Amino acid sequence: MPDSPTASSDAPTRPPASLAEQAAAALRRLILLNLLPPGEVLNEPDLVARLGVSRTPVREALKLLAGEGLVTLRRNRAALVARLDPADLVPLFELEVALESFCAGLAAERMSAAEIDRLDRLQAALEAARDDRDAYTRLNRQAHRLIVTAARSPAIAEAHGRAFARLERARNFALAAEGRVEESLAEHRAILEALRAREAERARTLMQAHVARTQSLMMTRLTEGPCR
Repeated sequence: MPDSPTASSDAPTRPPASLAEQAAAALRRLILLNLLPPGEVLNEPDLVARLGVSRTPVREALKLLAGEGLVTLRRNRAALVARLDPADLVPLFELEVALESFCAGLAAERMSAAEIDRLDRLQAALEAARDDRDAYTRLNRQAHRLIVTAARSPAIAEAHGRAFARLERARNFALAAEGRVEESLAEHRAILEALRAREAERARTLMQAHVARTQSLMMTRLTEGPCR
């Protein structure tokens, strides 16, 4: 019997994002990049004008982001960008230090030549994107993920994926410290060279210091900055 004319082997098309989802995506980006800093008041009229949607999608977007821990809803008051809480973040950074340093050591032994070449290209792209926070954040995420993946441990990669996503805003908060981008680029270059030389212990030590430095800067900014 011939196939029905409506049958198709193609994957189902994802429905277009709703206005609330689009508004949430735009706000999420602003919050993760700290363009809306911790503690910032989120006035609905301002968000309506900024996002170009009506109040209803804005309110739904705020509820979505509250569920992700990025927004704090307050009864009869404007919502706030959620504050960064060291009590939640420090244990996650400690986990990231352990996972990424261990993976860097394994990757030095297990990375393919093609993966090292790809990391080299990512480093060049990072250098070129030093003044573009959005692009730098995306490329930095790809570089870290590549090193973790190259360790060839799916269980570790899964645990890292969860922790890394939860730390993105804190990592960007630290990255905004004066001079941190250039410092971070130098740290990435050193890690790449250790991986290229197949020096497992040096790669592990450099990655440990790199992530720990990000944690230290985050804590310093939360203590001394206006957004605590």
